[in-house]
Amino acid sequence: MVCVGYAVVMNLYERTMRRLSTTDWFRRLISKVLTPLDMRLRGSRFAPSRFGMDAPLCFVTVTGNKTGEPRTVPLLYIEVDGGFGVAGTNFGREDHPAWVYNFEAAAHGTIEIDGVTRNISIRRLDQDEVVELWPKFDSIWPGYKKYREIAPRVIRMFVLTPAD
Repeated sequence: MVCVGYAVVMNLYERTMRRLSTTDWFRRLISKVLTPLDMRLRGSRFAPSRFGMDAPLCFVTVTGNKTGEPRTVPLLYIEVDGGFGVAGTNFGREDHPAWVYNFEAAAHGTIEIDGVTRNISIRRLDQDEVVELWPKFDSIWPGYKKYREIAPRVIRMFVLTPAD
């Protein structure tokens, strides 16, 4: 009986999070809170991007465009032809997320998924490829559709291909 109660609560949590993800106030809040919490709870099933939803979360590390220092960012991803697709939505905000510029400057990096780290090559997708992948992104997080609608820019997308 406890398992059934847990499943009901988690289903309610997931539905609530999916609805909230498209609201303006929630997008502003998570843009400030989500990434630091995901980094702090890295490797935990309680990372906010995953909690209760099993969203596919990875941690990508590349060399910073300006600093030359390693920079790690948690991102939701989709599987794409043996690699991983990521989208620079920045929650639909006006500017690209900082990691987009790091990805454009770095041809290589590492990706960590479920505690396993692999070397990757990074390639920015062209607009035809981006259009083809949006339905996959929408299936893992409904906020993506809203972000595309409100972003005053073209959202950049990348494929991260294992280089092992």
